[in-house]
Amino acid sequence: MNSCLRCSWQSSVFKFLFVFVLVTFILVLTGQYESVLEPPRVPQPTISAVSDQENAYVFYATDNTYACSVLVNVHILRKTHESKRRIIILVSKDVSSKYHSSFKSLNAEVIQRKPMGLHPEANKDYKNSLLKLEAFRLPEIDPNLKRLLVVEGDQLVLKDLDHLFDLPPADIYAPRAYWLRDELFSSTLMLIQPTPEMWNDIKEMVPNLQPNQLEMDVINDIFSGKAAPIPESYVVLNSHWSEWTLPSWFTPSASITTSEAAGATPTPSAKPSNEELDELSLQAHIVHFSAEIGKPWDYDVWQVGELEFNAHQVLLLQWQEWRVRALALCPAGVIDHV
Repeated sequence: MNSCLRCSWQSSVFKFLFVFVLVTFILVLTGQYESVLEPPRVPQPTISAVSDQENAYVFYATDNTYACSVLVNVHILRKTHESKRRIIILVSKDVSSKYHSSFKSLNAEVIQRKPMGLHPEANKDYKNSLLKLEAFRLPEIDPNLKRLLVVEGDQLVLKDLDHLFDLPPADIYAPRAYWLRDELFSSTLMLIQPTPEMWNDIKEMVPNLQPNQLEMDVINDIFSGKAAPIPESYVVLNSHWSEWTLPSWFTPSASITTSEAAGATPTPSAKPSNEELDELSLQAHIVHFSAEIGKPWDYDVWQVGELEFNAHQVLLLQWQEWRVRALALCPAGVIDHV
């Protein structure tokens, strides 16, 4: 009986998802799509061209798959949040010319660089990850650049980030990597003011990396104790919706606290409520695809629904948003269906 009920429930869910995905896909194609994970935007005045030459977003892509995810986020910044900041994409030679053209169509600048190498015995999956560090060299290429917001590609931007450029001067801003025991900061989102001295420090450290060290270790070593914090909500792991957990920094709204007051007093080990995980998604500025299931290009929406049938619905919505956008935007070769 229970299995029949589950089959019926899954059938209803998949029918709903089919209609929802179809409508969303049409909205993306027509430029009318708004993220389902945030409230409607207040319309902002548009600017005809990029006028600020000193501040820029920086993404990096080492292959076409990551280039697709970068394209998704650049489109969100340009079309959903109407950002008029410069956007620079650092690419390796493995990113095809089709992506170069797609980036340029969104008024993003493409710069091809050869990344420094990791230790010869390092995990080959991360062999080109040091391309991110080339952001610290960009003022050499364009002396106009002063502040760079470095954003990793395997994420989903949920909110406008332009205001970060208005923070007071500092060498580097970054959120704490709250999911790690050590007091490290995350390199998946960094606001940096690069100097020649920083770039020299990076070049000196990279040849001495150990097999288990990546670009995050370089950044944390060089800027240890110097990074100015930004709230942890700026980079939130999507594993919270897979595992039904809340980060330690999360504070529920007054409405949720009041509604739960009539029930049992929540404890730190208690499973969070639907409402709390819904609100976590509204507090997040960026979602990092870190759940055990993998990246949104690894499985389609239907497979995730099967593999993560116990997950909170936000996990599926985030996954769906990435794939709908990627299907509409990316050249053929990464995904061919939602």
